[in-house]
Amino acid sequence: MYPTLSVKMAMKIGSKYKFSEVQARHWGQFAESAGLSKAQTVKRVMSVAKALPSAARKLQADPVRCFAGNALVERIVRLIEQRCALTITRLHESVDER
Repeated sequence: MYPTLSVKMAMKIGSKYKFSEVQARHWGQFAESAGLSKAQTVKRVMSVAKALPSAARKLQADPVRCFAGNALVERIVRLIEQRCALTITRLHESVDER
């Protein structure tokens, strides 16, 4: 969204600093390194990935916020939707492989 920003995340998920490279196994690595349950972490990530896009759209549409029609906000919301969809797909693929 902002040309001067790096695609590298501030903190890694598993062993990855680029969101586009994060697979289901990296969420497991993240959970393990944080001392969390892998199953609960994946369940929570899935829950957030499912809820976040509609929350972003709701915030965008809030007349008090004045985000409706803002091209930059629209691009950010679309990116949220894309990344959440990718996360859901990758987590589902992981379950299907078991």
